Amino acid sequence: MTTRELDANWMHWLRENVRLGVDLRATFGELRKAGFSDEAIAVGLDAVRPSNDATEAQLTPPLVRRMPPGLRRFDSDKVDLYVYDGFLNAKECEKLNSLIAHHLTPSTLPYSNGDANFRTSNSSHLSHLKSPVAQRIDEKICRTLGIRVEYSEGIQAQRYDVGQQFKPHWDWFEPGTEVFLRLGGVRGNRTWTFMVYLNEGMEGGGTRFTELGHTFQPKTGTALIWNNLNRDGTPNKATMHAGEPVTAGHKVIITKWFRAIGDGPVFYE
Repeated sequence: MTTRELDANWMHWLRENVRLGVDLRATFGELRKAGFSDEAIAVGLDAVRPSNDATEAQLTPPLVRRMPPGLRRFDSDKVDLYVYDGFLNAKECEKLNSLIAHHLTPSTLPYSNGDANFRTSNSSHLSHLKSPVAQRIDEKICRTLGIRVEYSEGIQAQRYDVGQQFKPHWDWFEPGTEVFLRLGGVRGNRTWTFMVYLNEGMEGGGTRFTELGHTFQPKTGTALIWNNLNRDGTPNKATMHAGEPVTAGHKVIITKWFRAIGDGPVFYE
């Protein structure tokens, strides 16, 4: 190991990893493999660490304040949950589906719960591809919700084929846990989830909110948007949801998560 400082290239790499919300354990592992000491890594991390906790500000983003046509609130006092019809058009969905099909790997979990069938989809980390198609959609999501990209993770896609599912889970990280330290220790918890269906017509594959007793059926271009936190900034357990097993055809979605901590202004307005 060396105590030399991270050079400009490594600092850029570290900044990108922090921006995309990459697991700190994996990030530190790569830097150690490159020969950097923990002290040098800590200095680099402090230099790129975002400093503005915008949890409270994000509770009601510009999109929710505007309530444009096509956006409707799900009737529940447990969760701030919205459906946005026609967020993406058919052509946008087609381009994304084509891109995703060439960049799929088995979906993973940041923790082990002993259930090999808990998450069985395939994922595509679109933000790693530097694709103009993905970048345009990523920016469209940010500008639509009204929260700047500095307070978000990179866009991700998931494909569910017959039999594949994601059992009931939360998008937020449990404070005080090892998982939170790895995934939320720098960027804070996830605030909003913005999920878009890229196709329809499959059997099964609904998004079931277990605590609300409601299942949303995929519809091309429609987005589900929800706040993962309560009004006091604590995780909202009523946001538990599942990707139900597909029984015929396949389902493709894209997901973007927003974070409590970032740099600069919170909103585009």
